Amino acid sequence: MLIIMKTPGANGGYPPLQDWNGPTPPETHYQLKKGLDTSVFTQNKGFVTLTVIRGIVTAMTPNTEALEAWRAAASAAALPVRKKERIAESKQQLADYLLAHPLQWTDGQYYAITAEKQQQLTGKIMSATLAAQTGQPYALTWNATGQECQSWTLENLTALAFAIDARVTSLVSYQQAQEVSMQAAATLEELEAIPVDYDSVPLPGGGAA
Repeated sequence: MLIIMKTPGANGGYPPLQDWNGPTPPETHYQLKKGLDTSVFTQNKGFVTLTVIRGIVTAMTPNTEALEAWRAAASAAALPVRKKERIAESKQQLADYLLAHPLQWTDGQYYAITAEKQQQLTGKIMSATLAAQTGQPYALTWNATGQECQSWTLENLTALAFAIDARVTSLVSYQQAQEVSMQAAATLEELEAIPVDYDSVPLPGGGAA
């Protein structure tokens, strides 16, 4: 026979139904009527109201109020964790996007815009600037994606650095705006509906990626 606890849990839901081989159920449980359809129990995750006649459950109906309260509590508990996950995902997606979308410069070549490349570019410009100020010789070079290093003037490489910074800044600003929206989301559904689409971010000066 199938048996069910007489008293639901603190959240209003019953523990899973159990098989029982004894002739009568334990004092803490009711027996289910033979052949009773228990799909309503499964579909409502144990949040049901019992009809009991002489110690036997003859019917189950959904306890919608308790089920919705449980779902709301579960969602509230999961929301902060999922927010952290989505924000981390958006940052990783940004890093992946920067790697996969180098900037096309006025020479027709493509130049990497990852955080690592930006740091290297800044270092090159600083070294070249210091060399110029102190009258020291310095071979200023930079490379397009997949190409060997070529000689650059300080003026042209600085212009490239500004263009890269403008593009990256627009993408970072978009990520930050989406992160703010994620932090403000009141439900999991609202959180998951927030898009992260870096292709939609307009290019500096107009247009989109």
